[in-house]
Amino acid sequence: PYNELCLISKKTPMKKILFLLIIIITNSCKNEKIEIYTINGNITGMHSNFSVKLDSIDSDNKKFKIDSVRVINNTFNFNIPKSKKATHYEIKIINDSLKQPVSFFRFWFENENISIKGGLSEEMNIKIKGGKLNEIQNGFNAVFIKYDTPEIRNEIMSSNSDEKRKNIIKKYMNLINNDRINFCFNNPDNIISLNTINDLSYYISSDSLKLYYNKLDKQLQSSSDGKQLERVMDIQKLKKGDTIQYFTAKDVNGKIVNLKKFFGNVILLDFWASWCAPCHKQNKEEFQIIFDKFKGKNFKIISYSIDKKSDEKAWIQSSKNDNIRWLNISNLEGSDDLISNQFQVSSYPTSFLINTKGMIEKVFIGYNPNSNEIEKEIEKLLK
Repeated sequence: PYNELCLISKKTPMKKILFLLIIIITNSCKNEKIEIYTINGNITGMHSNFSVKLDSIDSDNKKFKIDSVRVINNTFNFNIPKSKKATHYEIKIINDSLKQPVSFFRFWFENENISIKGGLSEEMNIKIKGGKLNEIQNGFNAVFIKYDTPEIRNEIMSSNSDEKRKNIIKKYMNLINNDRINFCFNNPDNIISLNTINDLSYYISSDSLKLYYNKLDKQLQSSSDGKQLERVMDIQKLKKGDTIQYFTAKDVNGKIVNLKKFFGNVILLDFWASWCAPCHKQNKEEFQIIFDKFKGKNFKIISYSIDKKSDEKAWIQSSKNDNIRWLNISNLEGSDDLISNQFQVSSYPTSFLINTKGMIEKVFIGYNPNSNEIEKEIEKLLK
């Protein structure tokens, strides 16, 4: 609640028809029978001014528009063709009067009919049935529901200081992460658990990561997510108190920069991405103030983008839009980036405050617009 992290035309029915016709025509040439499956949703709290949008999601978390339909009596329906592999989809419920989304959730399609039921005001309690992966996802959701209680919400909101509130949130986030990790080890051989282990690798020892990796079948081990886990578990991880290993990367002009040249400075190393909205806010708001305040002193801000090579133009344009005047580098390797994996970055933005001896003093996860903690910690090191 206090950190920001980086969880259609109304004529679309004709698009839906064309989408299905293209598939039918293409496959009829091969004399293959097309299997069509249904997504049936019943979400209370919707009305006739609502529409529902369906997007597919690729392995890089990019979305592709598939279809949209009108809501009728709290229900909606989609038809989708058989897929060669499990496909990730996102449902987004749109209030057409306000022209904005009011809820969204994701599910997996494994060539089974999908049933979606629940209430618009209870997003975490929406039940999705159809396929093994959705059963696993429901189990993951139960971990969060377990901690979404009036007692816990009251404990957080009744705290009498921001620091106390922050510590309470941190306590429950640690409990949630522990439960998620345990769930993964108990349900290891699937893409959902593997993605979660990669996201939470910061909190898991190398030995435990290797133990989990050995629970995967050969297909998952050889997948892009499996290969990422294999790289991460063999990397010497860095944490608070460790001395960093200086590395090289290219700036927006393609010039190779070796961070070793900045040894002896206090460094704020920030990991961000062009697609990360909180990162842009932090660049424009907090980092601009910090850059101007400590300019000319023994201090450097270094932004490290985890964009991919295919997003290089977006990285450069975002850097201009955010007015990044400090060192801005990347190896353009996306989630496979060895540097971010070494620093165990699992969410964005994440910043590391490094002292003049190259030692990590503090780690800041997310952007809190109501705090100047980073600025205060920099001041301490520059005294």
